[in-house]
Amino acid sequence: MNPLTRLVLLLVAAAGGLVVALLGALQLLAPGVVADGVPPSLLAAWIGMPAAGAVAIAAGLAALAVAAVALRERRSVTSRRMRTMLTLMALVVALVVSTLTPGGTIPVAGYSFVLVLAAGVVATLVLLVIRRPVVGLVVVAAVAGGVVLVSLRLPTGLFAQMVVGGLAPRMPFLMIALAHLVTAGALVAWTVGAPPTAGRFDAWALRHRRPVTVAAALCALPYVALRASWLTPWPLFGPADVAEHPDVLLTGLLLGCAMLTGGLLTLLLALPWADRFPRWLGLVGGRAVPVALAVIPASVVGVLFTAGGIELVVATAGSLGVLEVTLVFPFWLWGPLLVQATRGYALHRAASADTTAAPSERMPRPPASTISEAA
Repeated sequence: MNPLTRLVLLLVAAAGGLVVALLGALQLLAPGVVADGVPPSLLAAWIGMPAAGAVAIAAGLAALAVAAVALRERRSVTSRRMRTMLTLMALVVALVVSTLTPGGTIPVAGYSFVLVLAAGVVATLVLLVIRRPVVGLVVVAAVAGGVVLVSLRLPTGLFAQMVVGGLAPRMPFLMIALAHLVTAGALVAWTVGAPPTAGRFDAWALRHRRPVTVAAALCALPYVALRASWLTPWPLFGPADVAEHPDVLLTGLLLGCAMLTGGLLTLLLALPWADRFPRWLGLVGGRAVPVALAVIPASVVGVLFTAGGIELVVATAGSLGVLEVTLVFPFWLWGPLLVQATRGYALHRAASADTTAAPSERMPRPPASTISEAA
C-alpha cells in the first residue's frame, strides 16, 4: 500500500479517535444522549456504561496518540523495534475500540451488505456492457429476467421496504457503530498495509497466505448450507413451515447469498483477480487492482467480524445456544483469519511489485534464513 494511502489512514484514525473520545465523554456526562436507542457495546455489557465511557475516552485519545507518533516517525528513519511497538499499539487500540462498538452490528451489517451487493452487481453489469456490449446485454437480460421471476414468487418489494424502513430509524446507531469500526479499521489497515519486514511473522504470513485465505473463506459455509436447506423439505435452524412464509424465506436466502458472496470475496484475496481486474470489465479491465481497494474494506470487515463474533459467543455463553452460534456463525474465527489473509495479500502484492521494479527501486532483501522460510 502506497505511503499516501497509509497517511490518509492515520489521519482517519486520528479523527475517528477524537470522535470515539467525544462519544465516551457523552456517555459519562449525558448518558441518555448516546444510549437512547443504541445497544450497549460488548465492553459496556461487561463493565457497565460509565466505566465503558471512561475506556472510550482513553481508547480514543490512544488512537490519536498512535496516529500522531506514526505521523512523526514517517519523517525519520525508525528502528525495527519502534515499528514493532507502533504496530502492537495500533492493534491493541483497534481491539479496544472494536469492543466499544454498539452491539447487534452483525445483523445490521448483513442487511446493509445485501444492498451493497445489489449495487455491486449493477456496477459490474455496466462495466461488462462497456467492454462487451453484446454479451453484456445478454447477461443483463438474464439477470433482469431472474429478478422478475423471483419477484413474482417472493415478496422482494416487501423485503426492500423492510430493509430500508428498518435501517432508517437506526441511523444514529449506525453512525456511532461506523465511527468505531472506521477508527479500528483504519488502524488495522495501516498495520496490514505496512511495508514488508524481515521478521518471521511476515515470512509465515506470505508463505501460508493461500491456506489461511481458504480457511477464512470456508467460515461462510455453515451459514450458507443452513440457509440453502430452506429450499428443501428439511429446513435447518428455521421454522418448519418456512415455505409458507415467503418473506422469511426470501430474507434467509438473501442473507445466505450475502454470506456466500462474503466467502467468495475472501477467497478472492488468493486469486489472480485480486491482482488485476478481469479483462472483460470495461474501463478497468486488465489494470492492477489498487492494494488499498482490497486491504481497507477487508480490514474493516475483519474488525466487524471479530468484535461481532465475540459478542455473539459471549451473549450465548452458558446456554446450549453457544454451540450453535460458535459453529453456525464463526465470525469470531473469520475476522482474525481475514485480517491475517489480508496481510498475506499485501505482502504478496509488495513482493510482486518488487520483482517488476528497477534494481535501484527494490526494497532491501531480508536475511537468507528468512527468505528460505518464506519460500
